[in-house]
Amino acid sequence: MKIEIWSDIMCPWRYIGKRRLETALARFEHRDQVEVVWRSFELRPDQPRTPGPTLGEMMQHRLGLQPGSAVGLFAEIERLAQEEGLHIELTGVQPVNSFDAQRLVHLAADHGLASQMKERLFRGYLGEQRNVADPDVLLELALDVGLDPVAVKATLDGDAYAADVRGDEELGARRGVTGVPGFFINGGQVSSGVPSTQALLQHLIQAR
Repeated sequence: MKIEIWSDIMCPWRYIGKRRLETALARFEHRDQVEVVWRSFELRPDQPRTPGPTLGEMMQHRLGLQPGSAVGLFAEIERLAQEEGLHIELTGVQPVNSFDAQRLVHLAADHGLASQMKERLFRGYLGEQRNVADPDVLLELALDVGLDPVAVKATLDGDAYAADVRGDEELGARRGVTGVPGFFINGGQVSSGVPSTQALLQHLIQAR
């Protein structure tokens, strides 16, 4: 059984979706027969690598929200994350370009560490408010999950896995992935949003 998830570390819903999937898999008796593939997705591909406005300020500008109106939404997302055992702080988060972080996940996948790399990137960006477009930060986070520093530096200094990121994005576009986590089981989409743990478990059972 193959599960594919289109995901960008810029979005807290994707972090919540990751944890719910892991919980569902822990309850699935055939989990040893499941392959999880993390696909690249960029929410804001034109975002610069240098941190600028906060997420709240961007939402205010792009969506026409009143100053401070994102506070309630952020609090609700943080509450839902806490229910999944996650700690995130959205108020000071500054969106940046995630392309190099996506490339790093592909490098990690070659060493069986894609999920661990995604987790560390999510936590670094959403929980620790790190600049995950900074090569030095990415190197540090990659070392935390056990990747070889020479391989990480070579990847970040060049264009390794760029074609893999673009390939994932093109495949996602063909499959209609446009927003929050796109979960696919054996090629069929089960959700375009963030399903509950129980819903994901039911999808796994039905697919089995």
